[in-house]
Amino acid sequence: MFKSPKLIIGCLSGFLVLTIITQIILGAWVRLTGSGMSCPDWPLCYGFFFPSYEKIMDLGIIEYSYFQIFLEWIHRANAAFIIGPLTVILFFYIVLNKKVNKTLKTYSYYLIILLGIQGLLGGLTVMKSNIPWSVALHLASAFLLLYVALNIFLFVFQKRNSIFKVQSYEKMLIYISAFMILVTACAGAFTSKYGASLACANWPYCNSSFYPDINDQFEVIHFIHRVLAFFLVLILAFLIYRLRKYYKYFSLSNKIAFNLIPTIIFFQISLGAMLIVFKVPIWMGVFHQFMGLLLFSSLSILIFNVKVKN
Repeated sequence: MFKSPKLIIGCLSGFLVLTIITQIILGAWVRLTGSGMSCPDWPLCYGFFFPSYEKIMDLGIIEYSYFQIFLEWIHRANAAFIIGPLTVILFFYIVLNKKVNKTLKTYSYYLIILLGIQGLLGGLTVMKSNIPWSVALHLASAFLLLYVALNIFLFVFQKRNSIFKVQSYEKMLIYISAFMILVTACAGAFTSKYGASLACANWPYCNSSFYPDINDQFEVIHFIHRVLAFFLVLILAFLIYRLRKYYKYFSLSNKIAFNLIPTIIFFQISLGAMLIVFKVPIWMGVFHQFMGLLLFSSLSILIFNVKVKN
């Protein structure tokens, strides 16, 4: 692949990765501030392309603050005016360029398909009034979109010496870990949107007992998220144990990704406890989402670089 297409694809995909991360963080901020339905219609907002303060005030009494409305609009605008066009540009540049590797073209098809799914889920989420399962699916598709964009970026810039070889079950363990991060993050979004974030008001206990009241659906939903997080920590701990013997063969990017895993685990456990103790402060919830995203990205880098020993 020639340098010019390589540089252009690298810059476009790198910027796309950053905008997707921004989008997911904005989504968490929207969810935690209860702003998901502050623009009740889609794709416009109260029928406006841009809901200025004056236009919103002229509507009369609205149950949301202008900050909430603007936050939801920014979340949509980033998707519609930056992520969408950038993805389409990247797709056509890769597909129509004869100098580009076939693997990149395959990634680009995944990217455009996921963009379409993400847009449909965004509209569905609004039409379904932010029902918890649609919010969780919307987050899952955003994670997958990030995964593909990151793979394109790594394919362009990652050096061949970044590849490391492991046993087949160790590679599968990396994939399972990434999948569990995705499931746990979506369960967290579902729990938050369901209104069960504080259903278990103590940590690590769930109110007066370690186990939830099975007759209380809020406690059960909250506890399921905790159980998923617990198993995720166990899987990641075992993964670190298995991969440590390959550390001396790791490239710099692999070492960074590997070392981030235990660091993020520590922060996530601490944040999980503090979210309960301090009654889910918004900034802390957003940071919790970001750390989960960083963990998923770290596993994505390892997935991209891992190969099975012959």
